[in-house]
Amino acid sequence: MTTPLDETSAPPPAVPPEVLRASFGQVLMRTARLYNELAIARVQADRDPRIRVAHTALFPHLSTAGIRPTELAKRLGVSKQAVAPLVDDLLAWGMVERVDDPVDGRAWLIRLTPQGGAAILDGLKILGGIEAKLRDELGGERMVALHAALTDAMDVLERDLGLAQAP
Repeated sequence: MTTPLDETSAPPPAVPPEVLRASFGQVLMRTARLYNELAIARVQADRDPRIRVAHTALFPHLSTAGIRPTELAKRLGVSKQAVAPLVDDLLAWGMVERVDDPVDGRAWLIRLTPQGGAAILDGLKILGGIEAKLRDELGGERMVALHAALTDAMDVLERDLGLAQAP
């Protein structure tokens, strides 16, 4: 159990930025968070102020084929109850629909609607704009190399987690 700091307890030691920047994982996670925050800010300013970071966590897992809410929650590392309000928002906005699972009549799937697919494509355009800005700042060769290295790292991590796509 944690307690608030008082006069007798010392604050935690400060971690120098250079120590944090020395960690590949820390830099990768912070960069991804900043990229996402910038994208959300642009979506909210230019497209749809209702979209929050929590909604964007669902987007990479949605498709026209559909996904069970339990699988969606599992992929996000949260409970089905935590995913439900986010799915409800997307349902209300017409971005996804709830359909019967053809494999199991007792279950249902969440799948993208044409409107939801268009919104994801629009979001990808926003990400492309951020990528273009990074390419301008970092240079084309560095961006190509960075993309290749991150793609390879993603493949390794997906394989280790048993998520590797079939070739």
